[in-house]
Amino acid sequence: MKIKWLHKSSKRKCILFFNGWSCDEKPFQHLVSKEYDVISCYDYKDILLPNEVNCVFEDYEEIYLISWSLGVYVANLLLKTHQSLFTDAIAINGTLNPIDNLKGIPPAVFQGTIDGLNLKSLEKFWMRMCGGKSAFNHFKSNVPNREFDDQLQELKTLQHLIQNHLVDWSIYNKALVGEQDLIFSADNQKRAWNGYIDIIERKYPHYCYDKWSSWDEIIEELSCGKSEY
Repeated sequence: MKIKWLHKSSKRKCILFFNGWSCDEKPFQHLVSKEYDVISCYDYKDILLPNEVNCVFEDYEEIYLISWSLGVYVANLLLKTHQSLFTDAIAINGTLNPIDNLKGIPPAVFQGTIDGLNLKSLEKFWMRMCGGKSAFNHFKSNVPNREFDDQLQELKTLQHLIQNHLVDWSIYNKALVGEQDLIFSADNQKRAWNGYIDIIERKYPHYCYDKWSSWDEIIEELSCGKSEY
């Protein structure tokens, strides 16, 4: 696992962000931050939690967890013992059963993504992730700066991890469900979260960070958010 400080200026509040598959900091560099330092975790070819992440829990008065896509599962797997230390823990367009016909991505679709992955199909995946060509233009100017083989190995590693480590706990308080998500369907997300944490529904695609201009806005909308549109 790799980490990247997206913002660091000795704030008293910190956002710990668990990124999605194939990504790095580039698709999020437009997000400014006024009240928060922001550290991002990504590249899950191994899931050893870096020491700098553990230091976050000692250095800040308030810590907000935001996890996205497959990062929702990874953070939940690694941070169970830290659950009580979060001011809020928010899952965005992901579930704790990410390879699942009813609560995640269908296994056949996940395997098909691996089997057919190449540079062209990865770009098509990103377009679906953004919800279409229009939003993809924003993402395209900030595509992750990672090697393709690295991204493919990460996806294979995540598949093996998910298939062999089922979880029966949740560290999250809230889940944002994107009604226009073409990766994790909204129905599967709602089925996965229904009954035990607050669900916030928005007409967002899977990658929805172009809806905000700052990390502060994300916290303001989701940490205080309600389930209405």
